[in-house]
Amino acid sequence: MSHFYSKLAALFHRRMIFMLGVALVTQTPLAAQFIQGIDVSHWQGNINWASVKNAGVEFAFTKATEGVDFIDVRYSQNMAGASAAGVMIGPYHFARPDSFENDPLDAANEANDFVDAIQAYYQSPGLFLRPVLDVERLPDAHQIPIGTTQKSFLSQWIRNFNAVVETRLGFTAMIYSNSNYAINYFESDIAQYDFWLANWNYTPPSTPPSSLSGVWNDWDFWQWTDSWSVPGIAGPVDGDVFEGSMADLMQFLAVPASADFDGDGDVDGHDFLEWQRGETTESGSAGELALWQEQYGGSSPLIATKSVPEAPSILLVSIAWVLYGYKRNRA
Repeated sequence: MSHFYSKLAALFHRRMIFMLGVALVTQTPLAAQFIQGIDVSHWQGNINWASVKNAGVEFAFTKATEGVDFIDVRYSQNMAGASAAGVMIGPYHFARPDSFENDPLDAANEANDFVDAIQAYYQSPGLFLRPVLDVERLPDAHQIPIGTTQKSFLSQWIRNFNAVVETRLGFTAMIYSNSNYAINYFESDIAQYDFWLANWNYTPPSTPPSSLSGVWNDWDFWQWTDSWSVPGIAGPVDGDVFEGSMADLMQFLAVPASADFDGDGDVDGHDFLEWQRGETTESGSAGELALWQEQYGGSSPLIATKSVPEAPSILLVSIAWVLYGYKRNRA
């Protein structure tokens, strides 16, 4: 008899965990929130990514390349360390349109060099954000072709760069730049690319007005400071935010991750149990829970209610699940 009650208790615990997962799926989404991030390069030296993650940082960007034939010495270490710690990370290229202004292949050369350095990270699902083109250098007006403005030259340079990235990777690079460039040096169609704004004149939760995003009228990521202090990093570091949920942030992963944690081909309550036990890649992180909520595809009638059942309903359904599980085990 005691064995029966032990099995019943174990089944009840598992079913209640499952019901909690269903409740999480059916809750009304939380209002938009700021998710903390950073961007780094060799200037930050050796980073303790576990400490960074524990400090609440959920995403990062790291310098990969600059111009042609330059790879940041900390690039590979940062990509590996961040992803191992459960921090979503993406590489960025520091654009040098001021290097070979009269070479029509300049942007393509830099793009190919960049893709050569980063493409290995985009071969399978992982915590790798889409890459970024860092635009903060402007060619001198007297060095560009006659009849061409700095604005038109730089805009075409960006188009040429992203044409190569999209051809080789299947997606384009986001654009990082400051308010001055966004307002004065980009033609309107550059807004087709996602935008990471640099503006240090505001501090979250206060945000820059839409006018400071130039042709975009808004931003996806925002670098709000160059002097943030984060455990695991010696010295100041750039601070960034993403406004939205973890599920929203995960939309920027280049190769979407899967919440099929148990590898059985679907996303269901068993995957939630894997997450609850910490038996997932990120040991039960908030990001994985958000991913599970986003991808949950069960056919339970509870999903169709679009609301969380009241306590008595949860209890009744839980008992039904227990009895159903016991019946299956007895069969």
